[in-house]
Amino acid sequence: MASKGIPSARVISADDEGIEAAFRSMASAIAGLRQGETLLEFAARGPQVIQENVAAISEALEQADAFDVIELMRLRETPLVLDGYRESLADQRPAAVELVALILLARGERTPEGADTRKGNPAAEIPDLHDRCGAMLSMGQFMLLSDGRDDKYGPLTTLAATYVGHDVNVKFKQYAHVHDGMNEALFGTEHIGDLLLGSLGFSYEDFVAVRTAIREVYLDRFFAARDTLGEIAQEWSDSGRAEQPEDRIEQGRAAVHDLMFFPGKRASFTASDIAAACNLGLAHVEQVLQRFSVPFGAPSDPVAIVESYLAGNSPFRNAALVVDGEGNYISLNVPIGTDCFRQVVEATVKADAAKWKRYEKRRVAVSEQLAVEHLETLLGTSATYVNLKYFRPNPGIDVTQLGADAVKITSIAEQTEADALFLVEDVAVCVEVKGRSVSHRARGGHVQRLAGDLRATVGEATEQALRLERLIRTNGGLWDENQQWLDLTSIRELRSVAVCLDDMGPLATALDELVRAGVVKSDRFPWIVSLHDLAIVAEVVDRPAEFLLYLRRRTESEVSLNFAAIDELDLFMLFLSGQLYVEPDPDRVSEEFLGVRRPTAKDRRRYRGQSVPTRVMTHTDPLDAWVYFREGSSQEEAPKPEFSSHPALLGLVDFLQDGRKPGWFRFSSDLLNLADEAQEDVVRGIDNVIEATKKDGQPHTSFVAFAGAWGYPTLFVGSQPAKMPRALASHQLATYGITKKHQIQSDRALMVLVDERGAIRSVRYDNRRPAVDAELDQLATEMGLIPVEVMGRPVPPSARRATKRLNPGKKKRKR
Repeated sequence: MASKGIPSARVISADDEGIEAAFRSMASAIAGLRQGETLLEFAARGPQVIQENVAAISEALEQADAFDVIELMRLRETPLVLDGYRESLADQRPAAVELVALILLARGERTPEGADTRKGNPAAEIPDLHDRCGAMLSMGQFMLLSDGRDDKYGPLTTLAATYVGHDVNVKFKQYAHVHDGMNEALFGTEHIGDLLLGSLGFSYEDFVAVRTAIREVYLDRFFAARDTLGEIAQEWSDSGRAEQPEDRIEQGRAAVHDLMFFPGKRASFTASDIAAACNLGLAHVEQVLQRFSVPFGAPSDPVAIVESYLAGNSPFRNAALVVDGEGNYISLNVPIGTDCFRQVVEATVKADAAKWKRYEKRRVAVSEQLAVEHLETLLGTSATYVNLKYFRPNPGIDVTQLGADAVKITSIAEQTEADALFLVEDVAVCVEVKGRSVSHRARGGHVQRLAGDLRATVGEATEQALRLERLIRTNGGLWDENQQWLDLTSIRELRSVAVCLDDMGPLATALDELVRAGVVKSDRFPWIVSLHDLAIVAEVVDRPAEFLLYLRRRTESEVSLNFAAIDELDLFMLFLSGQLYVEPDPDRVSEEFLGVRRPTAKDRRRYRGQSVPTRVMTHTDPLDAWVYFREGSSQEEAPKPEFSSHPALLGLVDFLQDGRKPGWFRFSSDLLNLADEAQEDVVRGIDNVIEATKKDGQPHTSFVAFAGAWGYPTLFVGSQPAKMPRALASHQLATYGITKKHQIQSDRALMVLVDERGAIRSVRYDNRRPAVDAELDQLATEMGLIPVEVMGRPVPPSARRATKRLNPGKKKRKR
């Protein structure tokens, strides 16, 4: 049972507005819950709820032009401009446009026979359609999750349900500039020749031209109607509201209808319209439009179609247009190809083995190249090895047999390859990249297929990255393809990154489910990330040490297993704000590291309070605003998100990074890992050392140790008096730092010498592993260092009474 006051779970929102919006959304989702009814019972009524809502929508729209309704829903559910837009507060549901479109498609025709589409007022139905679609979308998620409650189809059932819900409800899964950049690298004619033209009937450049023209034609007509209405209204106002000519009134009425009441004609277009706008041949335009559209067909059961859609089988997964029988098209909620262009290409090219082989080679090259480039940006250095060929042990051979003294390598090992290996100071980052896509059936919620796809992508990438990591950690090096020993004994920390070309959404952040399902089979975890999210992180992070800290936080089990989010970038933004953190177990830290005081009851309560399942809500609003402004889709300037840390401490980190002084990477990450209060203490300690030296002209030192999940770093700050030679002051600080580091068995120490003006005069980094050293033991005794057993003791009660007079009858002496 949880202790009183300790939560069993928590939710983290970006701000109060965000949590209020989240609660409103939850309240709306369960609005149909009957008194005393459980969520499972509610989900069991799902088919009835869906049938009732579909029937009500069908009845309300039986006289309406389908295109009028689709455009009115689009205006309700999709923001036309992104200035000031906040996803966490928005109540739009782009998937609602698709639901309504499906119900309209089911009747088999755009306009019901004999209907007077201008007689009714479809605009008046939009609020009700929004609510009913929201109810069905929420119910669809409840129905999926109810299957996962008892792992109905295996341990990934719940994750598959979450993934389907994410796929159905989330549009624009990638930022446009990254999305388009990756597609151009994969499919641009200069890279892949006529592969697309021969397979799909159009090139990537043709596709982009058509997509751009669709938006331009839409906006031209929308703003033309808006401007006409505005001009007529202004004329009326300027004339003192005098009666206007009938033809002008009719123009205004038509503009109002085109904008707000019957906008289907204004919003629709033909292939000829697009061909004229982009100067492409009509045949190529028609090929593009047909590839990304869904036509009206024979009448069908709308309830069955909606149920299938909510279960993950959406005809709009790869389509963004609806086309009527006369060649008129209308857009739904996203530009054509959004989130799906690569899947459309792959589904077609796969039918031709030769073309598929040619494309797959390009896909592998692009995935690996982009992943390495982004990591080079993040780590501030070129990859040490790309496509590193090395030897791994054969099955049944212990990894220790491949050490530096191994002989007859080929008899106990076979050659394999790592996509990249970064060696940065004393840190190694192992990288594996997977360009394979999640299959259509897996996207549709097929649990077994999803499990297979994840094992072939996330599972293999994880296994391969950790295999390389394990060899380096165990043996201190590798045997390369030439059977030459690669000595890596200088490495003190290893991290792994598994990069996937596909957008992974909740698949990459649900580490607990991946472990239970056997996709990840190790107690160590890589950072599992999509290529898109890696690109965004690379654009935002300012310092390599920040990235190392993020790798640590995302790959430590305490954080990875306790924090859950639908989107990697929500976790990243939480990290930037300083909240993606779980304190290490204070009892474990006290037992593992020398000189660390025993934890108090308060320490233990704080640890238990943090070590709970944590749901991370939407935190990407600031990131969205910055990206949208850079992309030009918003005119509202927004600052780039930054890592939150103490300015003075960042100054030290930047000093170390400039010129890559000793400790610039790993120890800087240790400093950035400190909590706000601890960072204040470090900065205050530096200031105190400087002020003390100014007063007495003597050298002073400050010592801070911060044992935790990633070792036992120690910081020593010493001062150089104005009259003391720098070499002498540096030597004295190093002697103290090295001796104290040895005494408490710290695995790394940074020694920083500052002068009386606060300028850093020297830096020394000692990352030697703790070892037996009688000479240093003797030196510690001679220097009078506080014994380790005393350092870890709790403060005695009498020492806590600094302000209490021991003899109340005696006056306190003034100083």
